[in-house]
Amino acid sequence: MKLGLENMELLAREAGSPQNGLHFLHIAGTNGKGSTASFLASALRAGGYRVGLYTSPHLCTIRERIQIDGVIASKAQFTRWIRTLQVAIRHLEEKQPGFAPTFFEVLTAVALLAFCEGQVDWVVWETGLGGRLDATNIVRPEACIITTIGLEHTRHLGSTLVEIAREKAGILKPGVSAIIGVGQEEAREAIREIARRVGSPLREIGDLGMESCQDGGLCQKARIDGQRLVLGLLGSHQVRNAACAYALLRLPLFSGKPLPQKALRSGFRTIRWPGRFQVLQDDPLWVLDGAHNPQAAEALVQTWKASFGKRPYHLVFSVLTDKDFMTVADILSRQASQVSLVRLSTERGLSPARLTGCFPHLPCQVYDSWEEARRALAKDLGPILVTGSLFLVGEVLAGCWDLLPEFESNELLESPHSPTPGSF
Repeated sequence: MKLGLENMELLAREAGSPQNGLHFLHIAGTNGKGSTASFLASALRAGGYRVGLYTSPHLCTIRERIQIDGVIASKAQFTRWIRTLQVAIRHLEEKQPGFAPTFFEVLTAVALLAFCEGQVDWVVWETGLGGRLDATNIVRPEACIITTIGLEHTRHLGSTLVEIAREKAGILKPGVSAIIGVGQEEAREAIREIARRVGSPLREIGDLGMESCQDGGLCQKARIDGQRLVLGLLGSHQVRNAACAYALLRLPLFSGKPLPQKALRSGFRTIRWPGRFQVLQDDPLWVLDGAHNPQAAEALVQTWKASFGKRPYHLVFSVLTDKDFMTVADILSRQASQVSLVRLSTERGLSPARLTGCFPHLPCQVYDSWEEARRALAKDLGPILVTGSLFLVGEVLAGCWDLLPEFESNELLESPHSPTPGSF
């Protein structure tokens, strides 16, 4: 990881500045970036626009990060763009010895090539980490969103909410409208200060008026700015994410007008965003969610209670080493009946043995892989909640391809250990 814009600017210029002529909607935040981006993309597609969507991380294949109208980049396309960038990188290495773009910078450049070639009308553009020095920040967007602020990546972004808010607010640009969904007053004020300094018109979603009308079950109804909406994602936190997208879509960006309400309602209802309180099956009940920090874990538990009441769940849990795993585990254990701890297939995964002490009052089982856990859970009557890391969610979804964004026909996901499609 290397925060900064110099490499990205050089690489984009060498690749022909593919960002020029594209129309970006830029999104930063601690939680909710992906869901908000997906609300935007779904509504824009319903409005008849051709939409590029750039998000991270991926669940099963790196190509998920780059979608056009809900279809991910093919292997052939992705390979071609990478080869184009290899040529550009070699030229830069000759001109500037020591030039070495990061993994994320290369992917960001691939996305720019993809959306330029795909002649998209709009690019929904999610930051990777932070905002001010994030590789995505080389573009001038038409509008911005900052979803939430929480304490995460403190080594890179700062140790306080104010410091992190200032980094996220680095995506704000002069004359570019911005929407903020941030809850904490000190973080909001830090963003307001930067918006005033750069001359970015600001709207806070608290001014809209919003409420979740969910009364249990799997139907999420909401009222935002007086409009009744049905949301394809569950949880009161998704109402806030939808409100951020709603506020942006009501800006006069679309032929000088807001996006029509009909398109907005249709897009919000039909949104698909895997791994975010995703119900894999009803009987037995399996739910997947990528909650990996305290803020997201609290939202997950609240959503479970709103949907299923006091039903306890069998918690299937993994987490990365750089997360606040003790707090997350404490939050998730409150409604758990038992815990299965799974070793992730990444070196960044925290050893399950270190996690057992986080659940002192619950029976715990440790598994060396998701495949081992899957076999053991096959006869469990549920309900089962799989969470803690998007890496784990991705391993589960590797066997449920029909629940992911569209893939090329007859193309398998790039997981050497995937179970039979449609099973888990």
